[in-house]
Amino acid sequence: MIVALIVGVMIGLPIFAAMGLSTLVHYLDTGRESTLLILNQRMFNGLTSFTFLAVPMFILAGELMVRGQLIDKLLDVARVFVGHFRGGLAQVNILSSVFFAGISGSGQADIAAMGSTIMPAMIKDGYPRGYAAAITAQSATLSPTLPPSIVMVIYGAVFGVPVAALFAAGISVGIFMAIAYMVMAYWTCRKYNLPKHPRANMAEVMSALRAGAVTLGLPLIILGGIFGGIFTTVEAAAIAVLYAIIATMVIYRSVTISDLGSIFASAAVTSAAVVVISGVALSFSYIVAVQHIPQQILDALLAFSGNEYVVLAMIIVVLLVAGMFVGRTANILLFGPIIIPIFYQFGYAPVHTGLIIIIILGVGHLTPPVGGAILTACLIGKCSMPEMLKYMWPMIILEVVLAILIIFIPQLSTFLPTFMELGGV
Repeated sequence: MIVALIVGVMIGLPIFAAMGLSTLVHYLDTGRESTLLILNQRMFNGLTSFTFLAVPMFILAGELMVRGQLIDKLLDVARVFVGHFRGGLAQVNILSSVFFAGISGSGQADIAAMGSTIMPAMIKDGYPRGYAAAITAQSATLSPTLPPSIVMVIYGAVFGVPVAALFAAGISVGIFMAIAYMVMAYWTCRKYNLPKHPRANMAEVMSALRAGAVTLGLPLIILGGIFGGIFTTVEAAAIAVLYAIIATMVIYRSVTISDLGSIFASAAVTSAAVVVISGVALSFSYIVAVQHIPQQILDALLAFSGNEYVVLAMIIVVLLVAGMFVGRTANILLFGPIIIPIFYQFGYAPVHTGLIIIIILGVGHLTPPVGGAILTACLIGKCSMPEMLKYMWPMIILEVVLAILIIFIPQLSTFLPTFMELGGV
């Protein structure tokens, strides 16, 4: 199975196809028609999971808000709150990503939407082009951490963890990370003597809030409804789409009926890619479970070292390396069935385990050779990889330090789910 998986990836098969090829090896090994029926049934159940309905709807809501050109309003709100700090536009970049995460749930969408607006402004204000791209890539890693994170919806649906609990954990962890990013931005901008802007007066603050109220209302309604028990995650996603349609087509009139075809098509393509790999992953997870692969791997690791932390360190290194080459969702579905049971055996709570895996894989998005965030930021910011990486390394080190803190301080992940009695802890 492992050889088939590796060969499939090396010859250029999409991840879902490589995983599907791997599952067929199990069928050939058993030689039973019933095995093929079970694998097909598992995949079908994954494709038709009720929770997965939230994925295309959150993607569609984000697509509508981005195409509706509501990004400038988020930037204005961020600017009046943090623009007067040292490195004001770097701080605005980070806070804007926090706001945008509540709309898109996707790091790549964050860079594409926010980066095309904030990076030219930073360069014009005297920021090195590489630094502008680096801080944009780093801030975009907040999107999969903060709700409504599409990665968390998939993780919860596939591995049976309450999505609302993952969202709650993501809020505390995401805010913790955002504060750390802003502190680092302050010191690096001070080192490079980058500018700050005058403090906004109360009239400017109120004007920005009024202009951005409709845009900021989307994440507030989603989270308030889920955590308040008013509606489920799937219902929240449907309401997010309705809200986005009203905001962009009725209130601001920045999206017309003729635009809907391309918006729906873009959301459909993205959703299809996510859901197909999730369906195949459930077949793969079934085989991993029946073959007791996690226990076999754990026994092998413990034979190498009886120290729990050494075993976890080896798993983390594997995730860091994998994150350099493959996207976060694909890695979670690929490695999750194997490593999640190992975390559970060491006493880690389901929600805490999910946040650990999501954060560690996020580090790979900032590292060469195939880090998705840095490639997109270089493309949008029109800078070379070496130009960006000389500013990126301190940020990568910070990401690793934050991941270690999240591993050893479980309360960062479990406090809110426990307080709100959402389960998963």
